[in-house]
Amino acid sequence: MGARRYDPKEAETRWQRAWARARLFEASAKPGRPKWFSTVPYPYMDGYQHLGFGIAFLRAEFQSRYRRMAGYEVLHPQSFHCTGLPIVGAAKRVAEGDAKQIELLRKMGVAERDIPKFADPMHWIDVFPQAAMEDLQGLGAAIDWRRSFITTELNPPYDAFVKWQFRRLKEDGYVRLGKHPVIWCPRDQAPIGDHDRLEGEGETPTEFTLLKFPLGDKVLVAATIRPETVFGQTNLWVDSNVEYVDARVGAETWILNAAAVEKLREQGHGVEAIGRVRGVNLVGREVVAPAINKALSVLPSTFIDQTRGTGIVTSVPSDAPDDYVALRDLQADEATLARFHLDPERIRAIQPVPIIRSEGFGPLPGVEIVERLGIRSQRDRAALERAKKEVYRAGYYTGVMNENCGPFAGMRVEVAKEEIRAQLLRNGQAAVLWEPSGEVICRCAARAIVKIVENQWFLAYGDPAWKVRAHAALNRMALHPEAVRKQFEYTIDWLHDWPCAHHQGLGTKLPWDDHWVIESLSDSTVYMAYYTIAHALQGGRLRSEVPWAKRLNDAFFEYVFRGKGDPAAVAKSIGAPVSVVRGLRREFTYWYPLDLRHTGKGLVQNHMTFCVFSHVALFPEAQWPRGFGIIGHLALGGTKMSKSKGNVWFLRDAIKAYSADLVRLGLANAGDGLDDPSFDTDFVESMAGRLQDWYHFATSHHRTRTKKLPIDVWFPSVMNRAIAETRTAMEMMTYKAALRHGYFDLQSAWSRYIRRSNGVPHATILRRFIEVQTKILAPFAPHFAEEVWSRIRGRAFISAAPFPQAKKAEINDRAEAAERNLQAVMTDVREILKVTELRPKRIFLYAAPAWKRRAYATLASMASTGSLDVGAAMKALLADAKLRERGRDVQDFVKKAVPELTRLSPEDTKIRSAPFDEGPYLASAAGFLGEEFKATVTVLDAEAKGVHDPKGRARSAMPWRPAIYVE
Repeated sequence: MGARRYDPKEAETRWQRAWARARLFEASAKPGRPKWFSTVPYPYMDGYQHLGFGIAFLRAEFQSRYRRMAGYEVLHPQSFHCTGLPIVGAAKRVAEGDAKQIELLRKMGVAERDIPKFADPMHWIDVFPQAAMEDLQGLGAAIDWRRSFITTELNPPYDAFVKWQFRRLKEDGYVRLGKHPVIWCPRDQAPIGDHDRLEGEGETPTEFTLLKFPLGDKVLVAATIRPETVFGQTNLWVDSNVEYVDARVGAETWILNAAAVEKLREQGHGVEAIGRVRGVNLVGREVVAPAINKALSVLPSTFIDQTRGTGIVTSVPSDAPDDYVALRDLQADEATLARFHLDPERIRAIQPVPIIRSEGFGPLPGVEIVERLGIRSQRDRAALERAKKEVYRAGYYTGVMNENCGPFAGMRVEVAKEEIRAQLLRNGQAAVLWEPSGEVICRCAARAIVKIVENQWFLAYGDPAWKVRAHAALNRMALHPEAVRKQFEYTIDWLHDWPCAHHQGLGTKLPWDDHWVIESLSDSTVYMAYYTIAHALQGGRLRSEVPWAKRLNDAFFEYVFRGKGDPAAVAKSIGAPVSVVRGLRREFTYWYPLDLRHTGKGLVQNHMTFCVFSHVALFPEAQWPRGFGIIGHLALGGTKMSKSKGNVWFLRDAIKAYSADLVRLGLANAGDGLDDPSFDTDFVESMAGRLQDWYHFATSHHRTRTKKLPIDVWFPSVMNRAIAETRTAMEMMTYKAALRHGYFDLQSAWSRYIRRSNGVPHATILRRFIEVQTKILAPFAPHFAEEVWSRIRGRAFISAAPFPQAKKAEINDRAEAAERNLQAVMTDVREILKVTELRPKRIFLYAAPAWKRRAYATLASMASTGSLDVGAAMKALLADAKLRERGRDVQDFVKKAVPELTRLSPEDTKIRSAPFDEGPYLASAAGFLGEEFKATVTVLDAEAKGVHDPKGRARSAMPWRPAIYVE
């Protein structure tokens, strides 16, 4: 009789309370015991947490749960990020009655009567950290909650920690005052880091070259990121529907769009708008192209992105697919040519000019790729973007300038790009405009620009010596997956100085100038160190109320984190017991370095790389991070989740819909590696039934036996192999693979074992299987596993029980090979039945005789140690006097055995290098085979005297492949 049905909602609440009462996940230093310290970047507190954060968090938490069961002392804390501009900006929008912001709050489930409270930034900090804790607790998160905190000066000890960090960085020359381009929000009037962005994480300032095209006493200005292509210019594009601006820039009058005028002002140019000019009035005019000093026509186009550059584009159809398609379209458009009074013959005479030789392309890459992809018009934007990237990549990395490129002929494109740009600037034929490398949208919904900021504090990530040390730290780290290493290396190389403070928002003030607030990515690079001591500083509260923790000074952090100073003097200076101060030093040195930090791939190019830089600046090599884990962006229904797109699913809603353990399993199964994982609701729903089935199975009484059968060697072997593969997958953080090996494959193997055991398992094997399977599920579905564990009378919590160890002595290659052989026999029988269309009454299996088994083993041994051919095989077998007596039989045997053995893997030939009497094994499975085929199955020795063999099939029997006869 099985136990009652499993109720996930009731059980999850009960086990969460039990873990809390037992303080199961509270960690402390235990010298001599291996430790595991795992963290996840703290989420931003501008709303409820969604499944995207859930997968990043759980991949670290799965590892923490596994390591605890593997015998480690485990520290897994979690805190909450409140610094920066987003909360202040969102509160301001609520105060202003912004409909979009108010609707976002409604969609989160905020009651209408409570929405006005969110006009106060402090209300966000009151609500969302507490909500995030509730959601993570509801998820069954194995967190040491004593160490949780919020950022900003509302939490004095953490505020003091950030100030110590920045004083150290400034004293060592890593924080500097300078003038640099930054991504800037024109509405908030502040630089915006990745945490302050709704879209565009990782985008950085990119330098555009402004090309000047004289037109009478004015200059048309076009922006390009490819100055090396100026030798291929054929015309200029303008949008006839746009009203451009005449702007005084120095001694020149530039024609460009209004957006570019504002960008130039923010970048230090003296710009004065003095008039307007319609794009339609520019069409058909002639300008002089820079570098080539050639007259070009101004032509109409609709493909120009007016949000980037100047709204005017120089045309290089040889290497720009957009330009080629636009030119092709115009040349064929009689109506447009007539409307703008353009000479058709002159326009059709414009042809692409070859300028770059690139690997994989002919002389005109832009033309070639358009034809190859079948791009029909300028409206085919997705294909054109793909074409543009492919041509640019090939040109930049493999291209060489053609002979018609003047003094740059024969020069590699990546070199020529800078040389040509420099010459154009020297000649006064170009200027500079900065743009974000991609679209950036601030959390206030404004489109970001680039501003040149003077007297700005920067973290000097562009410092070559600092980069060298960051690379050294990265080289020592384990990365999951390893494929992300190149992205980290690339980021370290290109990372420029980073603006680390602004004048608005929440956060810690710069310790030497309180007019500045440290920005939200810069204050969060080494707080993993703070976690190691936070339990004493926070007192279990998000905002510390520990009296002495409000008096922390640099001397305290220098002693705790760097071992410098006298602990007694430090304790006296802050009013803390000296035993506590010494204890915190022990805690830090026990837990550090960090073993794992896990997050989504969007943080590689900022937060995670910043973490490496800050650690090498502040800590000795022995305390640099040991490992990072990265996952892609979670997709729902095949679409990446995005707050701006409105397709987020909050953790609390997912848990309510399914239960915590099903959400956990769904995220574990979502995918490994850098490809974007996908939350599969069909899988989640199927697991609901599977868990109920396992609960019933594990907690029910089963009829068992104590008599041993041959199959009882096979299942423990398969189970122990699955345990080993699961442990490997867990340590590699390939959780989908861990579920496959440790759950799905194991369940499938048990199903076969039960069928092979006539429905009656061996008692010892059954008990071990239930224990192993439940423990393997424990990191992924901990509440469910605890419930099963308690029902089968497991000791204490399964969350702290030893993870299954593979018993090497029980792994039996021969037993597994024998069962695979049985499956092959079943496949052969099915093929015979399919071809003959028989409904069998009797099936005869003829096992190979002893002499064939001995000869086969000899040949397998030869094959496992080197090459095997017929001649060598004959020589080896005929050296045996008894085999020589068989003459032609041996020759026929060799002709069949050698090709078969040469097709086998080295592992299989090694297994078969010892004689195997398969007759008894097949005989033990006769009942099982009879049930499968609804026929009487008889196993016979192929050369037994008087053997029933009406069709003479027995003589073809080979070791590991019996002959078959069906009646």
